[in-house]
Amino acid sequence: MDWEAIKEYVATYGYLAVALGTLWDQSGLQAFVVAGGILASITGRLSLPLVALAGGAGGLTSDLLLYGIGRWRATWLERIMRSDKNRMRLVVLQQGVQRWGWLLLTFGRFLPWLGRFVPAAAGLRRYSPFKAIAFSALGALFSAAMYGSIGYYATESIAWFDDYAIWIGIGALLVSLPVAALMLNRFDKLVNARLAQDAAAMNGDVRL
Repeated sequence: MDWEAIKEYVATYGYLAVALGTLWDQSGLQAFVVAGGILASITGRLSLPLVALAGGAGGLTSDLLLYGIGRWRATWLERIMRSDKNRMRLVVLQQGVQRWGWLLLTFGRFLPWLGRFVPAAAGLRRYSPFKAIAFSALGALFSAAMYGSIGYYATESIAWFDDYAIWIGIGALLVSLPVAALMLNRFDKLVNARLAQDAAAMNGDVRL
């Protein structure tokens, strides 16, 4: 969405716009929270703590919706992923979520592209709902407070940001693509290594 339109929505609808805008897109740069921080600093009509709470509420709701979708479709996904490699992907994903779930749910939202799939992955692997709520809430509040503070304390740079917002967005997109590709490549290498280990172990059992 256009940066000017985001600021206009926040100026008109206040905390509701911050919450709904963050619910709509809480990955990457949370522009609605940044805009709320800016207005809190310039106009005083909004409060920075309440902007952070509104953004955190939107982010948490987004995470829980995706987590619920993951839980709902877990059995269905396991039925359709029949190949050995896809099944191993689910195994590696499950082990990663079980071991690093708290870290991924708290800070995974900062990962380009892949971050939005973390709550759904936690749901797919039936990660504890109580832990999912707690760590998602922590991450949502932390990110909203951070982005709101950026808007609040960087008001002197806002005119510059207005002029270059589109180029900042394009630059972030160009950087995020190779980062996401690298992460996916590393994940598939781990999956292939696990498949090779299982194959070697099976061959050893057959010889015995």
